[in-house]
Amino acid sequence: MTKSRLSLKATLCMFVALLMAALWTQPANAYTWARRVTVYNASGLCVQGDAGIDHQRPGAFSGNLAYSVTYALKQGCGTGLNEPDGWAATRAIVFKWNGSGWDVCRTSAWKFGATGVNRWGPWGPEQSIDWGGWASCGAGFYGTQAAAYVWDGSAWRGGSVWSGFEQATPAGVARMRQPANSSAPAPHVKPPAVRPAARAAR
Repeated sequence: MTKSRLSLKATLCMFVALLMAALWTQPANAYTWARRVTVYNASGLCVQGDAGIDHQRPGAFSGNLAYSVTYALKQGCGTGLNEPDGWAATRAIVFKWNGSGWDVCRTSAWKFGATGVNRWGPWGPEQSIDWGGWASCGAGFYGTQAAAYVWDGSAWRGGSVWSGFEQATPAGVARMRQPANSSAPAPHVKPPAVRPAARAAR
């Protein structure tokens, strides 16, 4: 083997070792997320939602963001539905653990939109809000409850999705006693108060 090939092989091995070391030192979770959770499945309609929470960490790709998404599918949750603008709604509520239960920290407004399907699957209204991180409501454990609702022509159908929780604290704060892994706030969302416009004639 020539010197240039040995040199190239050594450089490549060094690069891989440095990359693995850099990845190994990053936090295990960049964010906490529940995806495509079914909150309604009856009468020809399936409603699914996403909920996510993230907080800023030095040296990691992260931000103080809460996420919510709503999807409309046919009953059975197999195929996405094309619903008109305003027939789907989502909102995000950020909760903080108080030691014995969950308190609301931040709430977004409703976001309305259409639903449909593309080559990556179903899509619908989504939002991400900057909830401010631990400075907004104090150091502790935070999670997002996302509301996912779709109008079926006569009523809003859906419910809430819990992201799970993660600890958001300033540097130097010791690990805190966390809630049970199964802990989640009671559903805090009600359907939107607005009634969408009728579906346009086809």
